[in-house]
Formats: sequence, C-alpha cells, structure tokens
Amino acid sequence: MWAMGDAPLAGRRIAIDAGHGGIDSGAEYHAHVEKDINLVLAKCIGDKLAAVGAEVVYTRTDDVDYYTRGKGGKRADLKRRIAIIEEARPDVFVSVHCNASKVKTYQGAQVFYHPKNEESKRLAEMMQKRLADFPKGNHRQAQSNTHVLLLSSLSMSGVLLEAGYLSNGEEARLLCDTAYQNRLAEAVLATFLEYFGEKSE
Repeated sequence: MWAMGDAPLAGRRIAIDAGHGGIDSGAEYHAHVEKDINLVLAKCIGDKLAAVGAEVVYTRTDDVDYYTRGKGGKRADLKRRIAIIEEARPDVFVSVHCNASKVKTYQGAQVFYHPKNEESKRLAEMMQKRLADFPKGNHRQAQSNTHVLLLSSLSMSGVLLEAGYLSNGEEARLLCDTAYQNRLAEAVLATFLEYFGEKSE
C-alpha cells in the first residue's frame, strides 16, 4: 500500500466514461455487446488508477443510460455525461468504447482526440504508443476527431479509446478475456503515470 500522499497519482482526478449503456447497446457482434465490455473495461481501468492514488469519477457504474423521451434522446444522454464530467472537474477524462466495421479483418485499439486541445493530442499519442500490442501488430495511430460531442464539448483534456473491433471475431474474443482486459487497463494506467509524470517535471 502507498503511504498517504506518496501514491503516484495522489491528488489527480480522472473521469471515466463507459460508452453506451441501458437501452443503447452499442455494437453487437459474435454474441458480444459493446455496452457491457465498455463497462468492464472502464471499471478495470478505474480500479488500477485508484490503486495508485487517483480519484476516479465514473459517468456510469451500472447498465444505465440518460436518454430522454422523444427526439434528441441520444444527444440528451451525451449531454448528461458531459455534465457529470464537468461537475467533477477532473484533470483529464477517457471515454471507453469498442469499434466495429463492415470490414471484418479490421483490428486494433485506437485513440481519438479533439484538435482544439494540444494536451489531448499529447495524451492520445502517449496512449496509442502503449497500445501497440493490442492486439499484436497494431499499427493504428492516434487521430483527431471533431465529430464526437464528448471530445468537442468538455473543457479539460481527454481522449476517446476504441479498445478494439467487435466485428473482428478474434479481437472480440480477446476483448472479453479477463487477462487481456487487465493488460489493456495496465497500458492505460501506464499512460496516465507517464502523462502526469511529465506534467510534474
């Protein structure tokens, strides 16, 4: 155990958004449901961050959504997640998702950021380097994205992590494997340790 104040991420607050949830299942392939995998990964990442002193804030910890009735329900859900994160005033945030494509051979974890924020870009590039083995031979690069409401609306630095492709049968199996989930979460943890280590220098 770390002594009080000695933990590497003591005093740091990190928000974690498990994408989708409730009536919004996200991608569904090979009998795997994105919302469930997102939540497992989010909690796994959060547990590892908390173990080294970070204060972790979640947008959801159960299978829930923030949809409203009628038109604009999805936007309302995203706006509520944005409000939860803004109210928590974290140092950074990460939104956890799984990808999907009609091209079944596509694979690889990938990190996205909004170009308005240079710190988000730096964090995304750090995280992408840590994800070179997810799965092995992953050559994807961090990419800017101006179309994700969560990335464009939040005032602090943050990234969206697409942990892998559920549409790829082998990668879907890996994303549901506890050992793989733990290794991926450790890569995210290592990213934040590096990111905040550099910021404190």
